[in-house]
Amino acid sequence: MSAAERTARGWPGLDLLARLPAWSRFVLVTLAVLACGVVASRPATAAKDEPLTGDAAIASAAVDALRHPSAADPLAAFPADFNAVMGRSPSAVPAGDGTLRAADPSGDCSGPAGATTWDFDLSCKSHDLGYDLLRYAEIKGQPLPQSARRELDTRLELDMHDRCRVNPRGSESQCHAVASVYAAGLEFNSWRQRWSAPGHEPVLAWGFGSAVVVLLLLARVPGARARRRDEGPETAHPAPLPASPDRYATFLRLAGIGLVVAGQSLLTLSRWSGFGSQWLWVAAWVLQAVPVFFFAGGHANLLAWQAVRADHGGYGRYLTGRLTWLLRPVLAFVLAWLVLPLPLQLLDVPEDGVELFGRLIAQPLWFVGVYLVAVAATPLMAALHRRARLLTPFALVALMAVVDAVRGAHEWRTGGYTTLVLGALLFQQLGFCYADGSLARVRRSAYAGLALVSAPALGALLVLGGHPGTAVALPGDDAAGAGSPTALLLVLALGQLCLVMLLRERATAWLAGGAPWRVVHYARTAPMTLYLGYLTALAAVVGSLGLLDSPSTAMTWLLISGVPRWPALLVLLLLPLLRAFHRFERHQALPLCRTRETHRTRLAVTLGVGYGALGVVGFVVTGFAGQAGSLGGLQVDALQNLIHLLLGWYLVHVARSGACHDRGPWLLTALACVPPMLVLEPTSSVLALHGATIAVALLASAAKQDQQRAPEHWQPREALQHP
Repeated sequence: MSAAERTARGWPGLDLLARLPAWSRFVLVTLAVLACGVVASRPATAAKDEPLTGDAAIASAAVDALRHPSAADPLAAFPADFNAVMGRSPSAVPAGDGTLRAADPSGDCSGPAGATTWDFDLSCKSHDLGYDLLRYAEIKGQPLPQSARRELDTRLELDMHDRCRVNPRGSESQCHAVASVYAAGLEFNSWRQRWSAPGHEPVLAWGFGSAVVVLLLLARVPGARARRRDEGPETAHPAPLPASPDRYATFLRLAGIGLVVAGQSLLTLSRWSGFGSQWLWVAAWVLQAVPVFFFAGGHANLLAWQAVRADHGGYGRYLTGRLTWLLRPVLAFVLAWLVLPLPLQLLDVPEDGVELFGRLIAQPLWFVGVYLVAVAATPLMAALHRRARLLTPFALVALMAVVDAVRGAHEWRTGGYTTLVLGALLFQQLGFCYADGSLARVRRSAYAGLALVSAPALGALLVLGGHPGTAVALPGDDAAGAGSPTALLLVLALGQLCLVMLLRERATAWLAGGAPWRVVHYARTAPMTLYLGYLTALAAVVGSLGLLDSPSTAMTWLLISGVPRWPALLVLLLLPLLRAFHRFERHQALPLCRTRETHRTRLAVTLGVGYGALGVVGFVVTGFAGQAGSLGGLQVDALQNLIHLLLGWYLVHVARSGACHDRGPWLLTALACVPPMLVLEPTSSVLALHGATIAVALLASAAKQDQQRAPEHWQPREALQHP
């Protein structure tokens, strides 16, 4: 096979990785995971830019006494209740340079060699006592600034090198080398913890979780021999394709998500700039095209399910085809954004702006998570559509109203997510009606009348009902409250879908032209490339307007006070990433589907879609930083989100390849569910979900493995591999 043919079958980077020796693949993947883990494990900044008062101010003065030792007693500057709060009993100890150092004689020393070789013991214990002062201030509710920990680390480094000169023990060069290595490790750990107070970290969970991420990635990257086997025969015949795609429905799917992303960015930028977003409520609701996206998505999902059934396929084959095209670019995007901030943080740019921008980027991923649920529910909802075409939408509306009432009466946080899912299923159900031609039989005058009525009705509900001007949470908002009241959502959907049907004929004629359809076709085959291009332009706008740091001019766009401006650096990093994603999406091709409809296939794809959706929506809640969050009662963080997303991606792959009939994938699935249970305080929901998955995976691995892989066959590409 020629290089061009290989490129057409898959991403060249993956092919190159597969051709490397197994040990080289292991090293490269491990290094990449460690880099992602370092970024993801960094906690949110705790220090606040405000004057210190009370006990925190006294603790800051005590830290100053430790940073600048003298002959005066450093304990005189300590808070009165420090010993009681921290359980320490420090004393003033004379040092060899004539100064007094505060140290706890019974405390441990985390420095190298301690008192055994070069006598770093006193300096090390004084440094550790300084860390206790940082923890004390955090307990008091006013964390000390980052400079406090920086200078404590610098003090220890200077003291160690001083001891090497005063007490070399015949090996001064070795002593300086040990001191330099330890100082570098100390600085790295302090940087990783954002120079805040050291705290208890789930080291076991993070270490085990990183190992699981490595295993999931290595299990998904085949060797060269497996790659050649997966390429399959050149004479494979594709399955029958459905009728020619509805260009208008394809356009609606892309336009719907594009309008929501643009509207959310507009509101976020207006908030960052100080321009009140309440003045933009009209534009916000015009751009709130959530119903249109799921309406058009329902059309695509129903056609995909019908195409698989016509080709004698089932639920497992349908889900693997629909999910593979979606999870691969999303996972690549998430991995890229976990690594992308690393150069910015190494340059010590302000992390607040980078974190806020990262949350803005992660926010639209809730679309993907909810859409995964809608895709998985399509066979069931299609059956309901056949048996109760009119009753099903009204039942979903009633459920939304009940959830909305319970949510308002009992402050049910999970109700927001439930409303989003029910709304997506409702709009998908209307998309089924569009796909079978039911909506085309309604008179245009009826659509026009309903569209005219919906606009003033929506305005009245907004003004008289006192509802917010937007239904989508912005970065920093509570994601659980993202769902709007049911009445508002239904009126908005009514108006938008009526307009969609009114414009159908003209838009279809417009898309029949060559140029418009070529643009739409490119957008649906490279959505993440377009999104990265949009983010590049957005970062340039944020940097130019100084929305997250300070306004810039042509001369200060790259540097400000000698420090690189993070938006400019982000743009420079995004440009080569754009090229990589373009090649990834344009050249990716799905491997042959070797699965057959078995219990293991259906179990694998069901768990895959569940954990994939959990991982995607988890990043919406936590962002790409190290802070934790709550998702429907589940405590999640960046590493757990990554494991969930990788596990979903892996399970869909093993179902598609037929490997779900082997024992290994199920044992790896059980292993991947262990890290979330190793956090410091796992909740009952976390234990229940992952414990149940472990039990099911072990049962699947222990059962008799008598399923054979089916003959190779292709999926219906147009119906399955694009949104």
